[in-house]
Amino acid sequence: MSLFDLERELRQSGKKQMTSEVPELIRRRQDEVYAALAYLEREAGTATHKQRKRAGRIVAAAAVVAFIAVLGSGFISPVMAQTFKQIPVVGSIFKLADELGLRTAGDRGLVSDPDAYDQHGGTTLKISEVVFDGTILSFSLQREGGDFQGGITDRKEVRLGDHTDIIYEKGAITNAELLVDGDSMADYPGGYRPQMSWRQSVNPNAALFHVFNNSDVTNPDSAHLPEEFLMTLKLTLEGIEDPFVISLPVHKKADHVIVQSGETRQKNGLSLTIKQLEFSPISTILRLELHADHELTEADMSNLSFEVCGSHGEKANLIGGKGLYPGGKSGTMEIVMDRFVTAPDFIIVKPYRPVYENSSASSGKFGLDQNGGIIKKYVEDLNIKVPVERSRIEKLYTP
Repeated sequence: MSLFDLERELRQSGKKQMTSEVPELIRRRQDEVYAALAYLEREAGTATHKQRKRAGRIVAAAAVVAFIAVLGSGFISPVMAQTFKQIPVVGSIFKLADELGLRTAGDRGLVSDPDAYDQHGGTTLKISEVVFDGTILSFSLQREGGDFQGGITDRKEVRLGDHTDIIYEKGAITNAELLVDGDSMADYPGGYRPQMSWRQSVNPNAALFHVFNNSDVTNPDSAHLPEEFLMTLKLTLEGIEDPFVISLPVHKKADHVIVQSGETRQKNGLSLTIKQLEFSPISTILRLELHADHELTEADMSNLSFEVCGSHGEKANLIGGKGLYPGGKSGTMEIVMDRFVTAPDFIIVKPYRPVYENSSASSGKFGLDQNGGIIKKYVEDLNIKVPVERSRIEKLYTP
């Protein structure tokens, strides 16, 4: 897990620790579907020839809400639960995602439908939605067939003393390897290659993948996603011996606006510099540098996080990112976020340190607020406001 998956994961796990009538996984799926329904409803009033298609999507999303409500109610037999898991994925995973950028990509015609797949022993894995804006490559992976009790990403951690074992459900993804034009990204150093992650989507038989491109092309040992390439994905599922291999062409399909900055703030021997902001109709990228008057420790690296807000008060939805600390007193970070709902006039970067349950600790369980979110201690002297030419972003956001 990357450093910048932290807040998303902790928010999820924090809510799980709180008393709730609805399991958190179900609640999250409900939230995603309701968001999609609201989005589809906002589309009402557009061209009449789209109304049938829109009505179908609303009905499909409403059906998912009903499906989730049944799962969340607790009144479901094991046979019924297994039957639900066997229902194939219907419709767009992107449309029901909690990322506005993916939903926008679908509406703007930026999503490819390669229908690429591989099959072993009655189980099929297929990729049916792909979008690449040059910074983020996103695609949905769907599982069909097979007698599986769990979802495609289901696993649990079992802690034995100082050792933690990961137990995968049968049919769950245990490993995924990305190849670009036949070249495995695993052969490159971790900080200098595209970073791939995945999580479960609304449907337990589908996963949403993100690949964050490597923007540092100065290192001769680095790998980078070009604007066009042949992607090959090698996957293994628990309980199936043969790997699945899926290949498909990928093309960049979005414009960008890049905002250079250089704004710097300092506090207690730590200097923060905003290098660049990059906007697309799908994503927002923040690139920054850290410099210290002392050797950066593991605590320095892991305990400083960032909240990003737009000029309209909108808090950016964190997707992922990476931090590079080659040693010594400096480091670089890339924070990958969803696009903003409204084009901002400026953005504000707010560094913070998470508060732990044990206030004197520098690691361990995080302190949680009443909503299950992590408690943050903001480093206000390091806040940086970056002006943005709003009209340029609006052109990106407007079809």
